[in-house]
Amino acid sequence: MTATDVELSVIAPCLNEELNIPELTSRILGVFDKGEFRGELILVDDGSTDGTAQVIRAMMEAHPGRVQGVFHQQNRGMAAAWKSGAGAARGRLVATIDADLQYQPEDLLRLRRALYERSVDVVQGWRSWVGRVKDKRYHISRAFNFMLNTAFGMQLEDNKSGFVICAREVFQDLLTYEGRYFYWQSFIMVAAHAKGYSYKEIETLFEQRRAGESFLDKKAAQASVKSVYDLGKALWEYQGKRPPDVALQFLRRHPVIDRSPEKSPAQSLRWRAYMAAFNQTHWMITRDVEHYYETLQKTQWLSPSAMRELQDEKLRRLVRHAYRNVPYYRAKLQEAGLRPEDVQTQADLHKLPMLGKADIRKHLFFDIMSENHDKSQVLRISTSGSTGEPFVCYADRAQLEFRWAATLRAQEWTGYQFGDPTVRLWHQTIGMSPTQAAKERADAALSNRSFVPVFEMTEENLQKTMRLIASIGPTLLDGYAEALDFIAHFVKTSGNPGVRPLAIMSSAQTLPEPSRKLIEEAFGCRVFDKYGSREFSGIAYECDAHAGHHVVSEGFIVEILREGVPVKPGEIGEVVVTDLNNYGMPFIRYRIGDLAEAMSDESCACGRGAPRIGAIQGRVQSIIQGSDGQYVPGTFFAHYLKELDYAIKRFQVVQERAGHITFRVVKGGRYSEDVLAEVLSEFRKYLGSRMQIDVEFVDDIALVRTGKHVASISRLPLDFQQGGGVVVRPGQN
Repeated sequence: MTATDVELSVIAPCLNEELNIPELTSRILGVFDKGEFRGELILVDDGSTDGTAQVIRAMMEAHPGRVQGVFHQQNRGMAAAWKSGAGAARGRLVATIDADLQYQPEDLLRLRRALYERSVDVVQGWRSWVGRVKDKRYHISRAFNFMLNTAFGMQLEDNKSGFVICAREVFQDLLTYEGRYFYWQSFIMVAAHAKGYSYKEIETLFEQRRAGESFLDKKAAQASVKSVYDLGKALWEYQGKRPPDVALQFLRRHPVIDRSPEKSPAQSLRWRAYMAAFNQTHWMITRDVEHYYETLQKTQWLSPSAMRELQDEKLRRLVRHAYRNVPYYRAKLQEAGLRPEDVQTQADLHKLPMLGKADIRKHLFFDIMSENHDKSQVLRISTSGSTGEPFVCYADRAQLEFRWAATLRAQEWTGYQFGDPTVRLWHQTIGMSPTQAAKERADAALSNRSFVPVFEMTEENLQKTMRLIASIGPTLLDGYAEALDFIAHFVKTSGNPGVRPLAIMSSAQTLPEPSRKLIEEAFGCRVFDKYGSREFSGIAYECDAHAGHHVVSEGFIVEILREGVPVKPGEIGEVVVTDLNNYGMPFIRYRIGDLAEAMSDESCACGRGAPRIGAIQGRVQSIIQGSDGQYVPGTFFAHYLKELDYAIKRFQVVQERAGHITFRVVKGGRYSEDVLAEVLSEFRKYLGSRMQIDVEFVDDIALVRTGKHVASISRLPLDFQQGGGVVVRPGQN
């Protein structure tokens, strides 16, 4: 029996249980047979002084592959026994049961059925009142149950049962705690509650012990005092501070050496001051970003295989959450005949349907939003609608905090350190309320970040703008690719007025290679490209090796697909994104509308384990269909016409129907009919000789709401998952 064959691992801690183990084993194996699934029993000898170890070995010999033994030389307690059992477990599911036969093994079938039918993370069997002896231990247990429910805002019949079933990674997560508890097992449901897992109780039969003796029978009063002490520590761990997230828990199992540069004393002081004011200067996100940032500094050094394992773990949690709490996904998975447990790794992603903008528009609001999320902690995000109607979606606070931390990490890949002066060529406060805008400006001041609005970058005031940037002396210059290209042309013709940043980060638009070279020559530094979107912010970033874009893999799974199949390295496909952090409105296999080049799984020279994607080809909606059946990305027009800006100041290519485009032109100072004829000839070279081209001269081409210029717009129904054509890149026939 292999690990993948095992559905359920039952963990039974044993302390002097030699008389109960044979019956326990027989009944649990009978449960596996009756349920017609493969399971294993893990018997953990927790330092027994009787013949427990010998009986366990006899059971292992009698039932090879179905019974495992784990042996502690000394008594370490129930929680330690669970941890040892979980470490040996091979099943997708894990259940815990006492070895004293007070819980009935046959009830495991009911717990398993409830886990599947109720679509929750944890099912606990609560001890029925039927046949219970109401002795001193019973009353102490009830009193402590009341205290736990009151302290943690829970309503469980039996908070400290310890008869539970859940996915193995959920169980391992629940076993991750910091306090030095005497009886941590009393807090397993508290941990589930605090860490956001859903749970369900079902009534189970509880009988008196038939053989052996519980250590609590003689130490009930002492155990009560220790349990109250444990309660104080649990209040601090689960109420007083933020429980560790998935990535941090993963790092505890897969430690790495953080190779990030250390902050100087001055930088550390500024960082601490910034964090102290964080909750007052941010209108949606909180100091939790510090936790994300510190975790991301370490996870970037995970090996490729470990990074994929982390993604798989987060994927399983996301799918379980979506099925349980989002009506849209629950219906979609049921239509496909799928349950959450059918998606275990990224290799299973193809089973899930893709999500498109039309699906979101149709099912907004609450169909596609989580039913169990606090809507006050969800932010409305809208796109500019540059190629059609504006698009609205929502992100929860955790996703926003994660993206902030991921952006800061990527900026540091350029050589920037927090507190260094930065300039953003951006729209600082569009769409914000006055209060939000004020907080945004305060945050910018504290982080030493200045904004230069892209709307003011006209030829008339560009000299003034450059002097302003020079006076700031930014270490990092960050902005739209279009804006950076525009400034670079100005610098090349008029001279650089002292603007010498350490690095430049280009974002929001495709960065053509000629533009990259122009910007680097103008400013004398390297350009680091960022690939992102309004839905997710930064999805992938270049590192200092400049060999593709590292996906922010702790937050996203990126597929490059054509006709639903991953393309080969070097080929172009559609970008499909799964957001692993946004539980408020899950994006699972979301067709973002971009094209990109796939890359091999070879490790990057920088040492980071995140996968990479190659050149970003632009929006699907920017692809122009040629008369010969080929397709040309919008980047072609940007590449080609940049060198002709003396004659064509601004342009836009629009395709409303097949075999026809409209070429909108704002004339430059040296426009001529000869230049136009040359341009049209080049267009037909790539678009086909039969392409009809209408030229429309206009005074201006408006920027979209966020200040970007859209070079090409196609309103044809191109679908790369339904036989989309071959994209011709500039320089290729």
